[in-house]
Amino acid sequence: MFIVFEGVDAVGKTTVARLLANRLGGGTYYATPPSSFLAERERVDLSASPDDHYRFYLHGIHQASREIWALLASGKTVVGDRYWASTYVYHEVMGAAVAERDFDHIVLPDLTVLLSVTSEEQALRFEQRGMSAGDRRMFNDQVQLARAFRKFFTIRPTRLVAIDTTYLAPAEVVAQVVAEAIT
Repeated sequence: MFIVFEGVDAVGKTTVARLLANRLGGGTYYATPPSSFLAERERVDLSASPDDHYRFYLHGIHQASREIWALLASGKTVVGDRYWASTYVYHEVMGAAVAERDFDHIVLPDLTVLLSVTSEEQALRFEQRGMSAGDRRMFNDQVQLARAFRKFFTIRPTRLVAIDTTYLAPAEVVAQVVAEAIT
């Protein structure tokens, strides 16, 4: 099974995805962009044009898809921390020339979990964890991003669970995802 966590920054994607992978016993946590892209990521986040930024992350999704496919083919359950929806939505908000056909032929998730949080709680979480270059680049666009995620999933058929993490502990979010994944 391939489960992906999507949503704006500081909603708990990384924390919950890691917890779920551990809870599943044999689950493999997988963050995008792939580790081979991390050396270049900060430079891209700091200075690339929206279209160059998009091309970098799009290439990362295609590489991630190949790696995820290999994990799935070996019998692993993969728990993703961002995937193609984040790449599409973030770059659409940035003003890049995004196209759904750019994501043809990638492995698609069996379940997508869209996490959300109130603006006030998000601000507290940013304060607690700090912000990456990517977070700073999109900091003023968080409300627009949240709307764009909702729109994205409204018009695309996918198995989706939406969870507001504002008042939930990470273990409670995992329990909801596990309950949904089993049904």
